[in-house]
Amino acid sequence: MNTKDYYAILGINKNASNEQIKTSYRKLALKWHPDKAPQAKKKESEDKFKEITAAYYVLGDVKRRKEYDDYKKGDYEFRSGQGSGDFASQSGFDFEDLMNHFHNAGTQESRQQRGFSRYFSFDDLSDIFEGMDSRQEDQNGDAHTIYNFGSAGRQQKYDTDIYANIEIPRNIAKNGGKVKVRLHDGRTISLKINSGTKNGQKLRLKGIGKMCPMCDHKGDLIISIRYF
Repeated sequence: MNTKDYYAILGINKNASNEQIKTSYRKLALKWHPDKAPQAKKKESEDKFKEITAAYYVLGDVKRRKEYDDYKKGDYEFRSGQGSGDFASQSGFDFEDLMNHFHNAGTQESRQQRGFSRYFSFDDLSDIFEGMDSRQEDQNGDAHTIYNFGSAGRQQKYDTDIYANIEIPRNIAKNGGKVKVRLHDGRTISLKINSGTKNGQKLRLKGIGKMCPMCDHKGDLIISIRYF
């Protein structure tokens, strides 16, 4: 399956502990932070910074890491996800949205309405994103963005995903087909089952989960498929 190797991007092995993942990310993020790059290397640093931040978004969260490992094995599938082949974007990672969130983290409106980030706890990034972001010009008149963001302190995390189990006939799992699924809100959807679906395989349906009480993002519906 063609997707990025986030373990390799962070320079860690697949058995790395959560603390090792965080330590590696911090080291690489500080190394590739766009602020620290000369103007000629700014774009390269920003692209690398995005890549390692996406990797940490996936591996730095226990649940997403498990989903990623299952995805690599072919036991996990996305529906209505963006960024085909990129697990981070399929999971909801949006670098520009993350930047905007940190940019607004210290404002009164943000503290009241957007005090929660769906990406990380602020404690994870407070030693990397400090100060304020700004659009500046250097002595040569070249414009560039400074990615420095204020910390808003410890934030509570919410799991907005909904989990469900369904049973389907073995022949549909083998040959593919469609099944009707009634959602938690009373709606009924037609779920396409691909041929060769494994027993226990999970499907993630984007945006059908619970609304986060602290931000404007909905979670996903994760369906575990069993056949009889």
